[in-house]
Amino acid sequence: MILGILYSLQHIISILFYDKHLRIPFLCFSFFFFVLIYFLKPDTYDIINYTNAVSYPYFEPGFSLIILALRPFLSNRAVILVIQILIGVLTYLTVRTYVGGTESIWERGVAYALAFFSVAFTLGVNNALRQYMASLIIFIAIWEFLNGRKILSFLVFLFTPFIHLSSVFFYLIAVIILAFSEKRYFSQEKLTFSINLVRTLFLILSIVSIAALPIVVNYTRYATYLDLNMSSGRVDFLVKYLLVLIAFLASEFYLGNINKEEYIFSQLRILRMFLIILMFVFSFFNSLNELSSRILAFYFTLDMLVLCLAYVKGYKTSAFVINLSYAFAINAINVIGRI
Repeated sequence: MILGILYSLQHIISILFYDKHLRIPFLCFSFFFFVLIYFLKPDTYDIINYTNAVSYPYFEPGFSLIILALRPFLSNRAVILVIQILIGVLTYLTVRTYVGGTESIWERGVAYALAFFSVAFTLGVNNALRQYMASLIIFIAIWEFLNGRKILSFLVFLFTPFIHLSSVFFYLIAVIILAFSEKRYFSQEKLTFSINLVRTLFLILSIVSIAALPIVVNYTRYATYLDLNMSSGRVDFLVKYLLVLIAFLASEFYLGNINKEEYIFSQLRILRMFLIILMFVFSFFNSLNELSSRILAFYFTLDMLVLCLAYVKGYKTSAFVINLSYAFAINAINVIGRI
């Protein structure tokens, strides 16, 4: 419980980043809390399963290959620790890709602190190793896509199915949404952004999906996820979604209208809005809670990048709202442990 309190406290004191003179104290507190949490926290949930599975890795080929390469030299737990460190490095590299152009080193430092205390990182490094690692690579691929390097984006993406197969779905969805918004809203110089049209299209998609989704999923490999959460005792998806929805609406209120001049940031906001509506559709189906949680995990990685960009671009109230919402993320607090 103490570690969970420290985790939540870091998000509450992030109000310090409003004052540029208090950024250094915020970074110092964040570093101290981070070291304390990860030095003391026990293994929870999937980390225990991953540790046991080192002896017989049955994951996607790329992830299994990493384990097999490390296993002859390290104990089972040390293998997973190295992978966790690699995920930390990949998190840093991904965030730096998006915020690296920021001139102030202190602004970038705060952005990194926000990322390493985000729900995405907390769940990813302590539980969903494979999906989080794949999601980070996807957003590096998306960065290349948004910068016009479509072929390079695809080549980067090709690594992700070997880490977590669900990345295929998320990359395709992201590319379709981003390509549509680029062609429809960003390609013409005098075209204004019509958010109402997008909402209407998404509403139509939602109605169709509500009727068709259970049938479609039942004929895919994800049919095994149906009702899976009922036996695992996890927090119901609807509860998690409502908290995320409130944070999304509040942060978008302070972000204001989509700014055509902030192309990459705006594109990420559009993608985030789509995922919120997609999860709204899934919330109608209790049997899809586990599958919905996969989408939510990807959303959290996107939300982490929106948080960091919102801060460095001066949308500090929106950044604070997103970060403050993480203080009440039950799933993140649970994986921190009970010490």
